[in-house]
Amino acid sequence: MPGALGLLFHQMGTLWKHFGINQKVSIILALVASLAVIGGILYWSGRPDYRLLYSGLSLEDAARGREKLDEARIPVEIRDHGQAIFVPAADVYRARLMLAADGLPKDSSAGFELFEQPKFGLTEFAQQVNFQRALQGELERTITAIDGVQSVRVMLVMPRDRLFATEQDKAASASIMLSLKRGAQLQGEQIHSINQLVSTAVPGLSQGHITITDQQGRLLSDASQREDPLVGSSQRQLETRRAMEDTLARKAQDMLDLAMGKDQAIVRVSADIDFRRIEKHNEKFDAEGRVLFRETISSENSSEPSRSPAGSSARVAVGDPAATVNMEQTASGKMKREDIDSEYRVPSERETVVDQGGRVTRLSVAVSVAARNGEPRNAADIENIKQLVRSAVGAVTTADRKDEVSVIEMAFNRQPDSQPAWQWWERLPFSISGSLRTVGGVILLITLYLFSRRTFRQLSVERETVGTPVSMLTSADGGAHSISAGDEAAMLENESPLDTVSRLAEQSPSTVATWIDHAVRSKS
Repeated sequence: MPGALGLLFHQMGTLWKHFGINQKVSIILALVASLAVIGGILYWSGRPDYRLLYSGLSLEDAARGREKLDEARIPVEIRDHGQAIFVPAADVYRARLMLAADGLPKDSSAGFELFEQPKFGLTEFAQQVNFQRALQGELERTITAIDGVQSVRVMLVMPRDRLFATEQDKAASASIMLSLKRGAQLQGEQIHSINQLVSTAVPGLSQGHITITDQQGRLLSDASQREDPLVGSSQRQLETRRAMEDTLARKAQDMLDLAMGKDQAIVRVSADIDFRRIEKHNEKFDAEGRVLFRETISSENSSEPSRSPAGSSARVAVGDPAATVNMEQTASGKMKREDIDSEYRVPSERETVVDQGGRVTRLSVAVSVAARNGEPRNAADIENIKQLVRSAVGAVTTADRKDEVSVIEMAFNRQPDSQPAWQWWERLPFSISGSLRTVGGVILLITLYLFSRRTFRQLSVERETVGTPVSMLTSADGGAHSISAGDEAAMLENESPLDTVSRLAEQSPSTVATWIDHAVRSKS
């Protein structure tokens, strides 16, 4: 075995000596490229598959987490500008459990756990501030659970009880800043739910005193929005009006499509909606049906000397017929006084009417009907179509509301359903882009083949076919002996054998060296 290896190394060394400078450089470059490719493959195959551990971390939490993972000898990669931690897939769950045991990542918002440990010596103001902090933290945690929200900051303004405070001073307010995830966008219902959630969680806070913004400074909530969803901002009113118009137009359009055929009529509806909120209080009193509720009678007797003739008198209070004072004086000087106090209950009726708004005050419906082939519709047909549309959209005509429905017959300008003419390359049975990619791939393969062929040709040893050894090319007298068939043309041009050998030595020095070595060995 060692002899075989030695023979192999000797042959390789001999072959290496026979290579030219270009061949040696090509071999070295090919060997370096091969080693680089093999090393890259081994590196990437041995590199662990990193998985996301936590994202959206603060720089402090990321630093603490990396320190803990380094202590546990777990490889760590920090990505996303220091806000995401990646670890090998096999260590994901172990790393999460380890960081959770250390309380990482920490929640920046503090909730009602502030009151878990009692603190003595705090003033009433400090207790109120802690309660406000805890309430803000709980709201932040709750809002963060909404899909699309990454982080939240809630700031509450809680009014203090003062003696001469107005209703406006006693109202609470809130400001909410949302940090949304990349590419996320909250819908109107989600914003309204956040508004409703905060208003019901904070005492004395109404939806009109809540301001919601995002991290880019865009206002997401309207501060003038009322509690009634129908009486909100102008944008909400416009959406309500569009939804009602689309619903009524779709109802009439579906009915006409079934009755007249597809694309035979066009319906458009315009609705006037009153969004005012009206409250009415009515109170009525019935004086005729009054009922005695309570009556008090008090009497008083006295005896005085008589100075007037005997008789009786009555004194009635002005403006109060129920309170009557009867006085009776006798001849003997005795006087009797009697007071009657009566209280009546007068029946009353109270009525509170609250109009929530969103009332339709007027409907305008425009219907365009396609004309038939040369036969216009008569008035009865137009009236029938009008009645159908009025019934479909609920149009009425009263003293307070007069809806309008217009039906007009006209010829529709229908565009022919003609497809654009295809170009000649679009009619081919194959794709031009695919063909170009195929041709490019073939050209690339041919180029690689030619390049590799040229490289291997340079690596191979070119051996000239020489008919006889060098020792027999020239004799003592310089005469010519046998030559190869390849050099026959040169000899015909009166080229001497010595010139031929010189030319062969310039073209292939390794071959000439082999011949010389063979000649020396044969002579010895």
